[in-house]
Amino acid sequence: MGKMSLKRQALERIGKNWSKAKHTREKLLSNVSQFAQFIESSYHLERIENLKPGMITAYAADMAAQGLSASTRASRMTAVREVCGAIGKQGICAKENMAYDIERIRVNPQPVDQDKLAEIRGALVERAAAGNRIALMMVAADALRDVFGLRAKESLMSSGIVIKDGKEHLSVEGAKGGRPRLLPIDSDKKAEAVRLVQETSRTLGNGTGRIIPHELSLQQAYDAQRNRWSALGGTRALGANQHGQRHVHAREMKSEGASKAEIMADLGHGENRSSAAYGV
Repeated sequence: MGKMSLKRQALERIGKNWSKAKHTREKLLSNVSQFAQFIESSYHLERIENLKPGMITAYAADMAAQGLSASTRASRMTAVREVCGAIGKQGICAKENMAYDIERIRVNPQPVDQDKLAEIRGALVERAAAGNRIALMMVAADALRDVFGLRAKESLMSSGIVIKDGKEHLSVEGAKGGRPRLLPIDSDKKAEAVRLVQETSRTLGNGTGRIIPHELSLQQAYDAQRNRWSALGGTRALGANQHGQRHVHAREMKSEGASKAEIMADLGHGENRSSAAYGV
């Protein structure tokens, strides 16, 4: 059996990354492939685990020499960090793109059409009332996204309650990079959303406490939620995709006096993520 290419090694270490949307996943794997091919052709590296910091710097310089845009280079560096994390060598790649002379990418805050969101919610509630199990799941997930600002996957997986400092917190599962976090249940709306999750879990027969119907896998539930939300008009173009709810949550936190650091921590972002993308 011949030796395994660096590209194949990198892709196997990364895995399929089902936590990401299809387009995002395909883009990530494509960028991982390009990086691995560059390293193999430039350094004839035989094992991806032997990756060195200088090789990453050379890759960044090569992208700049090609005249690639800052956004493209930043996207490809995200793939490099995924590879480094997969081989247990996160420290060999700088966290900040500026270390590789890649300018910060400014992202405009996402506009949200509240009327469209209300229309989608109304349709889901109607279907849930008729006993549609996917709709029941989606209504509960929407409630979590609305009051806690969760990601789509997090809204399907989070249901556990943890007592910290004498107060109840929602334990958020499914975060990017596996970074768990606790969010305080500090309002009537949040408490109501958590109760709905618990009731929905019992109704759908999921012994884990999650709102995913017992007959569905996490991936099937994730796909069903995304596809049905989009079919109801929940797209970014119409100002009503699920991620937009996080933008609304962030701006509401700002209006209530939360600092940028507090907002980013609440959303589950690392220190190097710009809050400007959320309009805060």
